[in-house]
Amino acid sequence: MQGFIEFLASLAPTSLMPAAVLLLALGAVAVAWPMVAAKSDHNEVRRRLKVDDGPVATKPEPVQKKNAGIVREKAVKRAQEFYAKSDPENVARLRMKLIQAGYMEPRAVGMFFLVRFAALVGSAIGAFVLNQWLGSPDSTMASRWAFVILSGVAGYFFPGLVLSQKGREKRREYRNGFPDFMDLMIVCSDAGMSMEAGIERVSKELAKTYPALSQNLQLVSLELRAGRSLDDALKALADRLSLDEVRSFATLLQQSKELGTSLSGALRVFSDEMRHKRMSLAEEKAHALPAKMSVPVTVCILPVVLMIAIIPIIVKMTTH
Repeated sequence: MQGFIEFLASLAPTSLMPAAVLLLALGAVAVAWPMVAAKSDHNEVRRRLKVDDGPVATKPEPVQKKNAGIVREKAVKRAQEFYAKSDPENVARLRMKLIQAGYMEPRAVGMFFLVRFAALVGSAIGAFVLNQWLGSPDSTMASRWAFVILSGVAGYFFPGLVLSQKGREKRREYRNGFPDFMDLMIVCSDAGMSMEAGIERVSKELAKTYPALSQNLQLVSLELRAGRSLDDALKALADRLSLDEVRSFATLLQQSKELGTSLSGALRVFSDEMRHKRMSLAEEKAHALPAKMSVPVTVCILPVVLMIAIIPIIVKMTTH
């Protein structure tokens, strides 16, 4: 234990500048990441909803930019092929996680591996520079290299954490938008539209409120046009969205088709159940809020109240 404490003490710099620089870098990443992610999602939706309005005069791209794009594409392709041959099961799971997070491009896997490698190298180099620039002169060489290695490991796992957070945000959007999708499907079913036409129509209506869900529904519509069965398309949709509600929806359609029951009535009951489930989750979070607030209240407010109550008594006793 004493050796571990001495190791932590040896990592301490002579000033607070390393911590300030590190916090500033993390804050810049936290501020820039939502804007980059929102821009990529917006561009992806625009690309899939783009309508050809006629020939447009294209400007010639610079040769340097084109060469950089070719080099990047080759690097992404090589990385994806290398990891696909070394660990195909891990690549398949990563591909599904990327799809669930909204990255549906075929080169997303290779780009993720390149980003992870760049984060590993960049974090290690940054830690090495900080050690050389602001490190304590009393720190040992082992502690310096341990700091560099730990920083590299943190940079290696950071893209995975960002991807998991992105997937949770997408699932929250899917879960919030799926009851609205069910309501619109009820309207389409009551109007006499088929299931395929209803999905295509609803995907256009949800483009502004739930763009990621609309994009996945458009993929279902394209799969149905290509000749895929409705059950298989909905199962693939459930895998992309990673929601149990979508799997239940596919099972509901299959049972309604086999038993010959009313489709609009089944959709209405299922929509009410999903909305009730969403309200139950919101109530659960609301009831858990007082227990979560007890910790900051105890840590931040209670000491101040005790000081306000005790300090006048102490001052009065010292004056007498």
